[in-house]
Amino acid sequence: MSGYHLTVLDEGHAREILTWRYPAPYDFYNPSLRMPLDDYVREFTNPAYCFHAVLSPEQTFVGFCSYGIDGQVPGGDYEQEALDIGLGMKPELTGNGLGKAFFEAILNFSILRFEPDLVRLTVADFNQRAVRLYRGFGFESRESFVDAGSNIPYTVLIKEISMDHAS
Repeated sequence: MSGYHLTVLDEGHAREILTWRYPAPYDFYNPSLRMPLDDYVREFTNPAYCFHAVLSPEQTFVGFCSYGIDGQVPGGDYEQEALDIGLGMKPELTGNGLGKAFFEAILNFSILRFEPDLVRLTVADFNQRAVRLYRGFGFESRESFVDAGSNIPYTVLIKEISMDHAS
């Protein structure tokens, strides 16, 4: 067990996420000013996107995840039924060896809560740290595409979930 746990993301968490700034090349994940901050907060707290805060064993807010359509990127093929997961870790915590336990909590929660047959992640190709992490959990590449809006190449990764051996 990782010690991390999830709770529904609230307005305070959403506003904190909007202050996060990732260094290059991960600055791609920084919230842009393309819409008002209150609109971002409404998206993060919209129950349809199923956002959750990830808390450390010490109850510190360390990241977030979403389950469903928010994890999809325009241009990908999402016809196959699967649970999409989107996620982000607080910038100062990334690259410190915390990713495995962090993602394990997110994945295990998804399996217990949603009971999916397939879990899907869409990852920017430059984020090889994340791709390696997900492959270590048994995710396999299914598709590559380029988001026409950002011209960023992505890979779609899928993992089949066996209920007798979830992670």
